[in-house]
Amino acid sequence: MTVSSAVRQCFGIHHYYALLVVLLLSAICCEAKIKQGSAHLTGETTENTLSKFALSPLAQGKVVLELHSKDMYVDETGLRLHMYQDSDWPRVKKAPTCAEKVRLAKKAVPISFELNNNPSKEKLNRHKKSKSKERGLWEARVKTSIPGYGTDRPQYWYLTLDDCSLEVYLHDNQAPQMEYTLTVLDEVSGTQVNRDVFKEKADYRHTPADENGMSRLHVITAIVSFALFLLIGYKIFSSIQTGGAVHAALLIMAITALCDGFSSIFELVHLATYENNGIGSYLLDALSAHFEAMSDSLVALVLLSVGSGWTLPSDVLSSSANGPSGGGTLNKLVCGLRNPAAALTGGPAGILAIGIVVAHALLCQWGRTYDEDFDCYHSLENPPGRALMYFRIGLGLTFLVGVASIRNGGRCPASLLPFLTKFAVVGISWFLSLPLLCTFVASTLPYHRRHQAISAGSAFAQSCSIASLAWLFAADSDASAYHRLSKVQGKGDDLTDMTSSSGHTSRTWRFGKTKVRLD
Repeated sequence: MTVSSAVRQCFGIHHYYALLVVLLLSAICCEAKIKQGSAHLTGETTENTLSKFALSPLAQGKVVLELHSKDMYVDETGLRLHMYQDSDWPRVKKAPTCAEKVRLAKKAVPISFELNNNPSKEKLNRHKKSKSKERGLWEARVKTSIPGYGTDRPQYWYLTLDDCSLEVYLHDNQAPQMEYTLTVLDEVSGTQVNRDVFKEKADYRHTPADENGMSRLHVITAIVSFALFLLIGYKIFSSIQTGGAVHAALLIMAITALCDGFSSIFELVHLATYENNGIGSYLLDALSAHFEAMSDSLVALVLLSVGSGWTLPSDVLSSSANGPSGGGTLNKLVCGLRNPAAALTGGPAGILAIGIVVAHALLCQWGRTYDEDFDCYHSLENPPGRALMYFRIGLGLTFLVGVASIRNGGRCPASLLPFLTKFAVVGISWFLSLPLLCTFVASTLPYHRRHQAISAGSAFAQSCSIASLAWLFAADSDASAYHRLSKVQGKGDDLTDMTSSSGHTSRTWRFGKTKVRLD
């Protein structure tokens, strides 16, 4: 395989990822907690969950719901906007009938439609209607409060649109498709009350209470990530200046730190915009999530590769995995992970590498269908979050298999064994940190604390993993037993490497005068 074809295959993953992100984001414009959508109630689906929003302690939130339909809602006497507190929501989801659900609501607001013969162009466009051909739209508007006055803690409120009469007698044809615009705000200042009243003069904000402190977290994460990028960049620059080759591991970790930093920067801008207008930027928030997913993917790939023996000389690796033709699929996978240059040509390792990147991207975007306002693909409350947890566990087990292949291969020096034990502990800790963190948070913390705890915990784990891998590849050759053997430190190929690499895929790429090593 030529160097140019190897480069194309390597960067094909990143091009695929970039194309996927652009396609998913290019045509989407989210209205955040000024949220728009469609609702069609039937006898089988009598309720539609419009939004979930976190209020500050003792706050009286504000809700404005605008509904419009091209057809008349014939019997609207049962149509309601219901509000549920987070402590009641699990029972609401388990309730078998609409009538049992609404008994748990803290507040119910009736909805009444009126015919508007001169609707706005924006509303008509949402119904694909023309002003010249249609008479108008049936519209309803509700402006009310969220009764959070009696709770001295942050709290989630769930807002639903429902009509329980639909499950009592069949009249689905009398309940038309409705378009809605929902605005929800958190009260940040105002006179404290002991009853449900609407405060016209109170100060409100669009940002939910569960985002408190998130800006500070993202600032810290961005500083740490860019500091690590500069540290790795200095190591790369020094290698180039001295005429030596740059190892691909350093480049990958530089990209990883950069992705993590940009993820925090994009989220900071989204939060600042959201606080001002309640809309924010879907594009920036989605890019933040996808950059975070890419950072996760690269850390997983590096841990799997190094755990399988990448950057170590062939003298310390098991002879059974030195050639891709020996052994079964698992052996080929380990062999490919310890030789990325060969993995680029295909095989189980190449498929796994592409699968890790694509899976993280798809799970990330899938998670956005459950909450378009803020990244939530780490959450156990939705299927993509749970799928990510299982995926991490599976990758963790693969990582342990790779480390065991080095330890038990019969060639590993005694001086390297303690390092491998520590590396295995650190690596599996990263793979399991997210599943364990999410399980702990879901089982012990109240709803309003979970988002902040998971965000802080995952950011801490990611920063620690990038810092650890940066030390692994950028520290001096006398830092540990690994560093004394690692090829990242510029060690030349041993006799086994030179013999095995002859006639096989090149382990060095050239970009002008700069050489990038893949061994």
